[in-house]
Formats: sequence, C-alpha cells, structure tokens
Amino acid sequence: MTAERGGSTATEVEQAIRAAEELMDREGLRGGAEVAEPVGPEATCAAVERLGRLFVELPGQMRYGLRRQRDNGGDLSTDPLQGLSEIVQNANDLGAHQVRIFVRDTELLVAHDGRPVRLTDVMALAMPSLTSKDDDPDATGRFGIGLMTLRRLSPVLEIFCGFYRVRIGDPDVSLADPFPVPSWFADDGWTVLRIPLATPADVQGQDVDDWLAAWGDEALLFLDHVRTVEHQREGGDVYSRLALEWGEPDAYEAVIGGRDTVIDVRTARSPGGMTWQVSRATVPSPPDVPRIRKAAGESTGLAVAIPLREGAGDEVAGQVHVGLPVTELGLPLRVGAQFDPNPSRQHLNDTPWNQALLPLLADLWAAVMVRQLRLDPTAAWRCLPLPHNVRSPKGPVRDLEQRFLTLARARVSYELRLRTPLHGDLGLADLAVGDEALLPALSEAEIAQGAGRTAVLPPAARDAEGRWQEVLEDWAEHDCAAPGTITVPMAVDALLGDASRSPEATVALASVAIAEGETQRLRWHKWLVDLSGARHRVPWFGAAEFFTDKAQGLAKVLGLSHVLHPAFVAETGEAARVRAWLSEQQVFVTGADPVPAIRQLAARGARKDIAPLVLDDDQLVALREGFLRVPAKERQRLGKDVGRAVLLHGRRFGPGGRREDVQVRPADAYLPAGLDSVDREDSFETAAGTATGLTWLRPRYTQVLPGAGTGLGARAFFHLLGTEKGPRLRPHPGVEHRFTASSPSEGLPARGPGGPAERSQDLRNKSATYTLEDCDSPDLMAVVHDIAAEKSGPVRRRRAAALLRVLVRNWGALSEHHKVRVVRDYHTWNPCGETDGFWLWQLKTTAWLDNQDGAPAAPSGLRERTTSTVAVYGADSAGFLHSDLQQAVGRRGEVLVALGVTGEPGVADLLEALRRLRARQTGSPRPSGGAAPLPSARRATDRPPGQGRRTGDRHCRACLRAGPRIDSHVTGLAPAGRLLPRPPGLRPVGRLRAVVQGQ
Repeated sequence: MTAERGGSTATEVEQAIRAAEELMDREGLRGGAEVAEPVGPEATCAAVERLGRLFVELPGQMRYGLRRQRDNGGDLSTDPLQGLSEIVQNANDLGAHQVRIFVRDTELLVAHDGRPVRLTDVMALAMPSLTSKDDDPDATGRFGIGLMTLRRLSPVLEIFCGFYRVRIGDPDVSLADPFPVPSWFADDGWTVLRIPLATPADVQGQDVDDWLAAWGDEALLFLDHVRTVEHQREGGDVYSRLALEWGEPDAYEAVIGGRDTVIDVRTARSPGGMTWQVSRATVPSPPDVPRIRKAAGESTGLAVAIPLREGAGDEVAGQVHVGLPVTELGLPLRVGAQFDPNPSRQHLNDTPWNQALLPLLADLWAAVMVRQLRLDPTAAWRCLPLPHNVRSPKGPVRDLEQRFLTLARARVSYELRLRTPLHGDLGLADLAVGDEALLPALSEAEIAQGAGRTAVLPPAARDAEGRWQEVLEDWAEHDCAAPGTITVPMAVDALLGDASRSPEATVALASVAIAEGETQRLRWHKWLVDLSGARHRVPWFGAAEFFTDKAQGLAKVLGLSHVLHPAFVAETGEAARVRAWLSEQQVFVTGADPVPAIRQLAARGARKDIAPLVLDDDQLVALREGFLRVPAKERQRLGKDVGRAVLLHGRRFGPGGRREDVQVRPADAYLPAGLDSVDREDSFETAAGTATGLTWLRPRYTQVLPGAGTGLGARAFFHLLGTEKGPRLRPHPGVEHRFTASSPSEGLPARGPGGPAERSQDLRNKSATYTLEDCDSPDLMAVVHDIAAEKSGPVRRRRAAALLRVLVRNWGALSEHHKVRVVRDYHTWNPCGETDGFWLWQLKTTAWLDNQDGAPAAPSGLRERTTSTVAVYGADSAGFLHSDLQQAVGRRGEVLVALGVTGEPGVADLLEALRRLRARQTGSPRPSGGAAPLPSARRATDRPPGQGRRTGDRHCRACLRAGPRIDSHVTGLAPAGRLLPRPPGLRPVGRLRAVVQGQ
C-alpha cells in the first residue's frame, strides 16, 4: 500500500539518487543488498525518478533493446496467467505466507505479505535480463524476466509497497500515481502489484478461478512459506482458495547419494480432503557442477510428495516442481528440487546441474517408497512405476522416470518390508501371493504352503486397483526380488485332491477353477466327495459312474450313481457353479427321471472301453420301464448303445456242441426261438443248431418281461437293445487304407483273406482291384458251415430251410449290402461297376444247400426244379435244388436269385439243350466251344424292345438249319405234353419236329 509523504531530508534524497546511480553503474545485481535503501518517501521517489531518467539517458539502441526484452516477456509462456505464478513464486522467495488476487473492471491486483520491495528489486523489474537472486541458491523466482510474462496481459506493471510506487514499462521506469489499496485486500507493509487491463474482458474472475483449480492445492506442496493463495471478491470474501494444512513433523534416515541423510516428513491436507506425505531432504550440492545464471550453495533441497488419500473428485496428476509445478511426470506423485527451468518455466533444461540432481532425487524417492510400503503399502503401489509410466519423450524428466523404474526393480524390491500379522516385517523373498481369484478359496497358510514361503503377502497391503500385482509381475519378469506365486492351476494341482481339506474348501477351489477356465485340470484329481467321504475323479460322459444329489430312480436301481456330499449340493454360489459344470459334462443328474440315467448308460456303451453292467431281473425290468419314459425319437438312437452297456444271461455252444451258460451284451446276442415271433422251425436258432460263435438270450426273459399292457414287450425291448432275429453283417475288417482324400478312404482288396476265388475272378473280369463299403458276417458263415457239416440229410435240410426263411424275412436289411461298388485304385477310386457283397459271395459259393440227390452243393451251382428246367435239363439232373428247400422259399425267390440259384430257362438255355441233342444223334462230340454259341444266343435275346423278336427268331432258325435233322427215334426228348413252351417272340420252326418215340 502507499505511505504518506514526508520525512526525507535533503541528504537522504541525495543519497537515494546516488544509490540509484550506483546500481545503474554496476554489472549485475550481485551484492545489490549493499546499496543503501532510500529513507522516507521523498528519497524513495527521488531514487525511482533518477532510475527513470538514467534509463531515458541510455543510448537509443540500448533503450530499444530493453523495451524489446520486456515486450518479448509476454511470449515466454503459453499460459496467459503465467505471470500470476511468477508473483506467487517471488512472494515465496520473499517469505510471504499469503497471496491474494482481486479482479475488477480494468485492473488485476495481486498482494502478498512477504519482504518489502527494495531498490534492487525495482532495477530487476526494469531490466528483464537482470535478477536480484543470482546469489540466492534457494530462490526459485525471477523478478525481472519472470514478471515480464505479465506483459501478455498489459504493457504496464505497477508496484506499491511502503514508500515505493513504481510504474514499469511506460516507457521504462517512472513513478506511479498514488493508488488507494482497499484495506480489506492488503495490510500495511504488504506488496501490491497492479496490472492495468485494456478491457474487462482481458482477465475475468472466472479465469482466475479456473487457473487456481487447474493448479490445485498441491501446487503449494514445495513452497517454503506461502500457505494460501486466495481469489477475493469486493469486500474481502473469497471466491476460491488454495491452501494446505500441515501436520506434525517426523524424521527418519536413509541413504541418498551414498550418505546417511535425515529425511523430514510431514503430511499436508487440502480443504477437499486430499492428503499428501511430503518428504524433504537436504544433501550436498553436486560438486563442480555449475548452475545457469544461479548460485549453487553447499547444499540443495530435494522433496517427494506422495498421495495418501484422495478427496472427493480428486485426480492425482504427477508433476515436477521448481517451487511451483513446472512439467508433467509419468507417476501420480510430486517431486521437487532446485532444477534450472527454461525461461517459460514449462520444461526443465537439459543441463549438467539438472542431470546431477536426478540420481539424488531418485534415491530420495526410493527411500520414501520403502518406508511407505512398510507403513501403508496401499498408498505406495500407485507411485511405483511400470514401463508405460516412462512417458516423457526426452530430457531430464524422461531420465528421472527411467531412474525411478530402474531403482524400483533394483533397490525397492529388495529393501521393502511388509508387515505381516504373525511374522512381523518380511521381505518379498519370504512372502507368497496367490491369484486374486484364490483368496476366497484358500487360506493364507495354504497359499504360503503352496508357494513354499513363510507367509502370504497381506491382503491389507494390496491396493484395490490391483496395481500391486502389476508391479510385482514386472519385478518378477526382470529377475528382481519377488514373492512366490501360486496360480489357479498350481493351487488346483497342489490342493484340490488333498483329502485333508474339507469338502467345503474343495468346492470353493473347484468353483474358482471353473470360473477361471481351468476345467481340464479338474479331471486330473480325485475331488468329488460322496456321502461316504470317498473321493472320485470327474468321470467322462458315459463312464462307469456319475453323480446325483440323492439316491433315487433308475440310477439308484442300477447302482450307477454316487450321491454327492452335502457341501456339493448346498445353496451357495460356489456349489451351484460346480453342479452346473458337472451337469454340462453330463455326469450329474437330479430327480428321479430315468432318461438322464439311460443317456449316461448309452454313452457308456458307445465308449466300448468300460466293462458292461451286469443286470439282475429287477434291474432289467426297471430299465425297460425307464425306456418307456424316453422320447420315441430318442429310443432307437439310445437303444443299441444301452445294449452294449449291460450284460444279461445267455447261452451258447462250445466245441463238440456242449451248451454253455454265459453273460452277453444284448447288442451282441440273438433272440432264441422262444422270444422270436415266428414258428420255432423258422427261427434263426433252429438254423444255427449247435454252431459255435453265436450267443442267445435265455428264453426265460419272456417271463421276466411280460409285455401285456406295457407298450414295450420283451421281444420289442430286446430288439431295441440290439438283439437280432437274424444274422448280423459287419464292415469287413480286412479293408486297406488307400486314398485319404477319397470317401471312403478304405477298400477291400480283390484277393482279400478268406475270399472266394469266384469273387476275385469277377473283379478281374471287371478290371477292378477293390470293393467299397463291403461287409462280412462271421455268425452267418458259422451257421452255414455248421449246416454243411451236418451228417443227417433231413436235419441239414431242415436247418438250411430255416436259414433260407430267416434270410427271406431279413432280406429288407440284408439287401442294402447285397451289391457293392467295384473300383480300380489308380490315383483315386475309379468306378468299374458293381458286384455281390463279400458275405454274399461266401454264402453262395459254400456247399450248404442240398441238391435233389440230397448232397450239399453251392447255391450258385443249383437251379430251381420247374417244368421248363426239367424239359431242358432232364428230370435226373443233379443241379436241381432239393424240393424241401425250394418249398421253404416259396414265392420269395429274390433270396435264391441273390444266392445264384437259377430259375426258368431262357433262349440261351434252350439252344444249348438242342445242341446237346444234336450231338447225341450224330454221335459227334459236343462242340469244343459249346459255350461259344451261348453268348451269341444270349446276345440275340438281349436286344432293345422292338428288335429282339425278329432277331431272336432269325438267330434260332439259323442255328437249327445248321447240321442234320433231329429224327423221331432220337431219345431223350420229353413227351409232347411236356414240351418246353415256346419262348415269347420265337415262331415255330418248320424243320424242328419234336416227335416222341412210340406216339
């Protein structure tokens, strides 16, 4: 504020003028404090006026240069209110505790209660390149060049303090007009700076509020003196305020720069609740490292502030301070030192001095981290760097961030000690950590035991954001000190199968494994606990056992299920997750519904690697009743697999025809005559006789499974389970893999083991080498060979007739494999037509059907006995099928056709018979190529419709004209009434006069 005039003597005025002249003559302002201060108002004004005249008297170029320097000061910073920070910085250097800001109309006022203005300060303000703080190593502000940033707001700056009233910049130095400072704004002895504004829009109150909010209370953390910065309104009320409340001091020692150093610690709390821990240390200045335009004292100060607790809405931004914040830091903490900033105070210069301070500041930071991790680690983790926190592109700040990262790994990780409840302070090497997901499932002792460490890293030492885990992972990756870790897979392998752990603990760990996707490991251990306390592995779907919540229904009757321990069926989230997963694996069922048990049983049968379940009669009845509950569309799909999963009582014949009682899977058995739907003489059991290799269910199951009213009688139920009434076909096991890209990729070779020669010859005739999707039938051939070996003709024919009727009844299924494709294997399967299936070739080339003489013959060499065949071949031909067998087939002749038994003769057969007769009449031998005309005769009949008749007729006439006539005395022709009927399309031939001898 402005003092009253009066009180200066002429001598004092003269001395003040000489002091101004002396200042102007000096080089720099070092030792400026030795210049005598003006005494009284007249002396002070005289000194200021003399300085003004001395500036006017400077050579023109020098005055121009000074003005340009002042003008350029407004361009030093991108922050339009940077000048305010310079005022606060200078106020702190002057020992001020309070700084006040007031905006009205066209002026901006700033006041502080620091040391009063001196003449050297006026000189520094007038000449931007000068500073009165060169010889003050602790000062961080700059009177001249710093305050010139105010020229961004106004070309003029006025200073009022005591008797000083100075105007800078109009044009250089002059007396300011007296200014009445509001009494509520500044007290006596305060310094007031007035910045005239061209218009009210240049700076408004909201601009100041926004600027203070961007700074935040934490901007004051490293100021030695300033405690409050206020933006006031008219009358002294406060718009916004920066302030810190400081706690009691504390101290400890740590090594900084290789020396034991005392570190002073205090907490600072903002009005919003944000709390910081501020650690300061004074260390010897780096030796032989000069500062730029600044004195370097014997010692220098360092400071680190870390956030302990955030207030409402607070976001911690990292900053490097030189008194006030200068530039950003990659970690959410504040560091301060006597760095040399660039003129804009927005970056640090890359100077030897700044580089020399970095390791010292990093040491202080490391000491702070080690201490804070022991006292309150949750607040420390965020201040420990990860690689992505090295953000600055270059310069001292990037080097500092990199030093923090290096020291965290190399020093902090080894020196930190965390407090544990039972073992005191422990380093990382003695601690264990478990995956976060394991905390609800494992005790601390189990985690430590699993990792082989003394104790677990205390949960209280972990921050909620999980930064602790990221830091420890980074340290472990760089071979630093790190705790032992136990992951979910490790815990599952080490503890899930531990029988000493309670079922509840087992459920909790299994739930974690499921939630974390480690379900494969659940199959490696015995952890499913049943009511008895026994432990089981998780079975695969279709295994020998599954689990349920209570013993009931079909699962109980069959003895397939284990009832889980109550811990597994409890109404908890962990147990529910375990049950849901077991249900997904189809090894856990609930309720009495039999369908899940039947599906499980079917899956068991489909696997073929688990011993089938032996069923007693009650269990068989329960299984049949359960199938009644299975949806109709699903029954057929499940039936045969269930038939492979159970064992029933059966019988078979061993060597020598000895009957044996055995256990058999229904899917491998045959229905005995008592369970078949046909007469016993027509059953497959009758045909099989005592053939070995076939197993039959016991007939008594008709009484065990009465069918009346059930909808699923014994015969239908066993058929559902895969029990057959006729021979089974199977894919031939002798196939060879040939072409991966072909479908199918396997084929049965022409010279397959046990294959008939006729089959091989047929494939050669077709230039084929393989058949595709071919089948054989060991059971059928066992029956056929046993029939062929039967000594008694009537018994043999009775069994053969039964087998023919079985084939007739089952021909619908067998005929699907009657014909197979034949191919040549050249680069791929090349089609060559089709042939009979392997099983059919065996069946029709084995001698098991009796001829009319009662001798076994191969079906392919027999023919049916009819009027036409007798007329052509004669009544005594041994090639006729026995009448009993022909009668057994009846009108279902497709089986005989498939077996190669020929029926009515055709034109070719007639012509062949005539040739034989002619040969007998002439006494000449049968033409050596007797079979040669046969193809031509057959070709004559194998014509398209409309051509065959004339061609066949013409061909027959030509054949008959050749050679001598056939006279009436020729014997061997049938009586007229039994003559071979004229084939269709063949007109009577004049030269053929079939005369029967004696008529």
